[in-house]
Amino acid sequence: MYQYNDLKETTVLVTGASGDIGLAICAKFLDQGCDVYALYKSNATQLTELKETHPAGSKLSIIQCDLADPQSVSALCSHLTEAVGKLDVLVNNAGIVKDSLFASMSFDDFSQVVDTNLFSIFRLTKEALMLLRCSENPAIINVASIAAIIPSVGQANYSASKGAILGFTRTLAAELAPYGVRVNAIAPGMIESKMVKKVSRTVVRGVTASIPLRRLGKCDEVANTVVYLGSTASSYIVGQTIVIDGGLVMR
Repeated sequence: MYQYNDLKETTVLVTGASGDIGLAICAKFLDQGCDVYALYKSNATQLTELKETHPAGSKLSIIQCDLADPQSVSALCSHLTEAVGKLDVLVNNAGIVKDSLFASMSFDDFSQVVDTNLFSIFRLTKEALMLLRCSENPAIINVASIAAIIPSVGQANYSASKGAILGFTRTLAAELAPYGVRVNAIAPGMIESKMVKKVSRTVVRGVTASIPLRRLGKCDEVANTVVYLGSTASSYIVGQTIVIDGGLVMR
C-alpha cells in the first residue's frame, strides 16, 4: 500500500471497528503509523488479535462504546480530549442490517437500523467536532453503501439510512469546508465479509454476475480508499461519494 507520510502519528477514530471492514480500516491506518482508536460495542476478539499481531499493534487503542447512548459518546470524546487533544480522521463505519420485505418489516427493525447507521453518526460527529477543529488537516469519512444508490430489495431500512448518510455528508461538507474539515463518503458494493456470508448464495452469484469485474470486493480495497480520503493526497476532494463496487452501479 502507498505510504502517506502526512498520516504518520495522526489520530484516527474508527467506529464499527470489530467488523471485517472496520478491522481492515484499522489495520491500514496502523500501516501508516497512525494512532488508531477502535470502537466496538460487544465483541473485541478480532480487534485484540489485530493488536497482538500487527507490527504497530501498540498504537491501537480498543474502546467499548455504545453509539446509541449519548452519555457513552460524550465520555468517549472527553477521554480523547484529555488523551490526545485532537482528532485528525473520523471514520463513521458502524452499521447493522435487519433485512426483510417492507410488508413484514417491523417499526423496531426499521428504527434500530436507522438509529445505528444514521443517528450514531450525528451523535459522534457532533461530539467530536471540536476535536476535529483542533487538527491541521481534519477529515471525516462516512461509510454508506451502494444500497443508497440502487434498489436493494428487503433493505428499506438499510437503504433509507445509507441514503440519508449521503445527503448528510454533502451538507456537512458544505458547512465544515470553510473551517478546513473535509467530509466525504464511500459507498461499498458487495464486499467479501462475514455479513455477506449470511446472504443467500443464489443472490451473491447473481450480483457477482452483474459486476463488470466479475468478483466481490475485498475489505482491503475499501480500507485503501478510506485511508486515501483521510490523507492530504485527497486534499481537494470535498462532499463526494466514492463508489467501490467493481462497476456494478455503472451498469
